Amino acid sequence: MEKTITETIYKTALLRIEGLLPLVSDETAIYERKAIELKIMSEIVIEYEESQFPISIPLL
Repeated sequence: MEKTITETIYKTALLRIEGLLPLVSDETAIYERKAIELKIMSEIVIEYEESQFPISIPLL
């Protein structure tokens, strides 16, 4: 089953990232809940943006 990331999910992930960024730093362990959540939200945003705003190779 293929998962579809909707615009609503994308916007929710962006808001959550905004809230998590001040709480996670380079010193935060990668296995802490907030760090894991930030990674998941970031992956959602990346996947949505790659599907909705593809970057093509410029023609020379």
